[in-house]
Amino acid sequence: MAVNFMRAGLSFPFFFVAALAMGPAGGLGQVTADRAGWLLLSVVGSYVVGDALFLASAQLLGVPAALAIASTYPLWSAFAGWAFLGQRVGPAGLLGVFLVVAGVVTVVRRPAGEADGEGPGSGFRAPSGHTLGVLLAGATSLFWALNTFAIARGGADLPVAGVNTFRMGFAVVLMPLARLLLRGRETKLLVPASEMRRSWPFFLLESVGGTALFVIGLTHSPLAVAAALTSLAPVLSVPFAFLIGKERIGGRVILGIVVVTAGIVLLVGFGRA
Repeated sequence: MAVNFMRAGLSFPFFFVAALAMGPAGGLGQVTADRAGWLLLSVVGSYVVGDALFLASAQLLGVPAALAIASTYPLWSAFAGWAFLGQRVGPAGLLGVFLVVAGVVTVVRRPAGEADGEGPGSGFRAPSGHTLGVLLAGATSLFWALNTFAIARGGADLPVAGVNTFRMGFAVVLMPLARLLLRGRETKLLVPASEMRRSWPFFLLESVGGTALFVIGLTHSPLAVAAALTSLAPVLSVPFAFLIGKERIGGRVILGIVVVTAGIVLLVGFGRA
């Protein structure tokens, strides 16, 4: 919650100023009550509820297993695009969606028999409540799919500055309210000042550039394609982690990356019906 509050708090002023500077072209006046409702749902599906469910599932299952289950959200996004937006994806594109999801799951899942912790003294608590963790990760997948669908529905044909002004504004307001609902727990809303001084450039780059590209992708391409491509963060993180010595790339990971690459080729090259 603290991380997401920081992301929204940093990016909201940028999008708001950009939208005002663009005048009518900024899109603030084009966000009707109906569209605002969809953008509110997108924030609930991601910043407020979806990410909180993922954190809870990761504490029970471990990050790899929780992420593997949650990363199936492009399947639900593709179905929603077909059922509610009339989007059509050809057989090759549908196969590409399945390959991307399967590849991501292959990369992030923990091999059987491998411990969840990082070793003695790592501070990682052994997972418990497996069934509950699976259910929470499955719910995360549905909420993340809701996020993609709501952005596609509420942000279509609107400037990204106007769309994200509303999204980040809703996030800034809703997360303190969510913290009040969790007042029985020690839920922090602010990132420690020392960490903020160290990390704010990265958060700013992601929260402005990343969220802008996220909205553009979801509003300018079929959900089946956009959602699958936006699920690639774990796969793209592996080479970076390898370069800085934080990850070993074994045969399973290489296989997953190959499968993901094949899925992307099918999606981008042959995805449209």
